[in-house]
Amino acid sequence: MRRRAVAGLGSCVIVLACLDAFAIDPRLACEPGRLTTPDSVPVCLHFQKTITQEDRDGSIALLKSAERVRDSLRADSSAQSLTNALYMTRALGGIGTFYAGGLFSDSARFHRMMDQVAVTLEFVRGTLPTVGPRSSPTSTPFLSWHLYANIGIYFQPVETSQLIAGILPRTNVPIDSLLGVSQQLWRYGLWRTHETVQYPVWEYEFPWTSGGIGVQAPWISGMAQASSMMLFAQCYLRTGDYVWRDRAMTTFRSLMVPWDQGGVLLPDTSQGYWFEEFHPVVQVWNGAAEALLQVGYLSSVTHDPEVQRVYERGLHAMKYYTPFYDTGSWTLYSRTQGLNTRWYHNFHVQLADALFVQSGDSFFKTVADRWRSYVPPPGVP
Repeated sequence: MRRRAVAGLGSCVIVLACLDAFAIDPRLACEPGRLTTPDSVPVCLHFQKTITQEDRDGSIALLKSAERVRDSLRADSSAQSLTNALYMTRALGGIGTFYAGGLFSDSARFHRMMDQVAVTLEFVRGTLPTVGPRSSPTSTPFLSWHLYANIGIYFQPVETSQLIAGILPRTNVPIDSLLGVSQQLWRYGLWRTHETVQYPVWEYEFPWTSGGIGVQAPWISGMAQASSMMLFAQCYLRTGDYVWRDRAMTTFRSLMVPWDQGGVLLPDTSQGYWFEEFHPVVQVWNGAAEALLQVGYLSSVTHDPEVQRVYERGLHAMKYYTPFYDTGSWTLYSRTQGLNTRWYHNFHVQLADALFVQSGDSFFKTVADRWRSYVPPPGVP
């Protein structure tokens, strides 16, 4: 009991110190667009009635703990400690950056970001079980997190769904595991509105660059949206519970919102529907192919005429754009990048085969057979 009381007293001291800094005028310290220290953000959000006092106090204590660990890592000159200090610095910095950008209009995204701080803290302390770059923290059960070298450890929605279900569902997945992942994934969604349509999204909370094009956090991916949708559809198929059908169809809405308006659809629909993985300029082929396969799966499960229409328009886009990724001797990863690695080339073949099996369109069999015949160019890893 004494130890618990001392710990509680320490937390109170931390909170009071943070509140004291706002004693003059919190309206000035918390004005929109202001880049403030991470531990000040919970105070501002509580002042703005965005989070509860309990959330404020717990968040301040966590952030202060993370700052102390970061400082101790910086004092150690070893390469691993400096790398871990970088991960902790970025996790903390994200809190202030998101606040300055006006991205904490409600408590949901703030709590997601606090999870990222907590998971990073667990990782740098060496208490987070990992398998390669992946981990499933006990603080966020069933959700998969991925360590990106020199970036940090972040929630990975595609891996969360595909580790349990695959690109297309596996029939031998235990139902309790399937439902456990799906429930947690649904709860972890953040909500957006396009016109009068509401839909959940699963965000990536770190900046990313691929093929010379960068996006700033938070960003979303057609792969993540469609993978989550597919998982919910599988739950519906396995259980018959219409709650899961509704969740799959609600997620499906995001695929029809243009990228520049908060969705994942390529804004130019003159050649059908293309669901973008990363950025409309980049147009990653495998990401669009995976999303299309998952729309096809949703159509097969729900027999919804609108989903089938979207699937057919997606097939049209895939047939139109696919030749742009074929050099005549090898395949390309995206519209802005060079030759595929051998692994990605073979993955493209598998996806083309899957599109043929699902759609029955011989175009995809011809593509798969042609790509299968290619000999790796010199220097391709």
